[in-house]
Amino acid sequence: MEAIDVKNAARRFGADLVGIAPLSRFDGVAPQNDPRSIFPQGKTMIVIGRRIPRGAVRGVESGNSANVSFTDFGFYMLEDQYLAKCTYDLVIWMENQGFEAVPMFGYDVEATTGVPLGAPVSEGKPAPNVYVDWKLAAHLCGLGEVGKNGLFITPEFGTLQRFAMLISDKEFTADEVVTRGVCEGCNACEESCPLNNTLCKKCTAGAVQTDFGRFHTVDKIAAACGRACLASLEKRGFISNKFATLFRNN
Repeated sequence: MEAIDVKNAARRFGADLVGIAPLSRFDGVAPQNDPRSIFPQGKTMIVIGRRIPRGAVRGVESGNSANVSFTDFGFYMLEDQYLAKCTYDLVIWMENQGFEAVPMFGYDVEATTGVPLGAPVSEGKPAPNVYVDWKLAAHLCGLGEVGKNGLFITPEFGTLQRFAMLISDKEFTADEVVTRGVCEGCNACEESCPLNNTLCKKCTAGAVQTDFGRFHTVDKIAAACGRACLASLEKRGFISNKFATLFRNN
């Protein structure tokens, strides 16, 4: 089983993006966020992504319909069903090859630090739960970079994707880490914010306010700043997934 086999399997199960990195790239990360705190025998991080349908953002972008298309097909159903099933299928496939793969959702690590869930099982170990920074993992796996607005940006879909992670005890050929500087010279996200970039947690411009299950985070992909970012990326030719009509930021 080689890296190409894992990537082909992931795509068969529905993944649109797959990246691989050795866990040595996480050297220096705090134990509370280190994947090796979860699986000490692990050797590789695999990050898979599924795209958010561009059409799911259309109602938010036009201002003529509710946010339901995005929250269903671009967020909750996408993460909890489509991406989860893809992750599960890849884990089972890897186990059938004789290797473990620990599946993980991508939670906001800053939000999780304020919700301790237990005490360390022994001295010197981090307290549960250990949460891996999915944005860092996706970047280290060569899938893209974090923009000024905190959103993860890929060359394929811009801001429109969701990620899950797997820690494997099999070594694979790694993907190269690439930073393209997609935000250089662009302030579209800041300029589009109707609340002057200070009230993200109270945003009424398309952001999704989550509950305790997602640590009360604010998802900004469909917010004014996220839509402006997507529009700018498309206009400047940073996204390989092309459409007949450019995305608008109003």
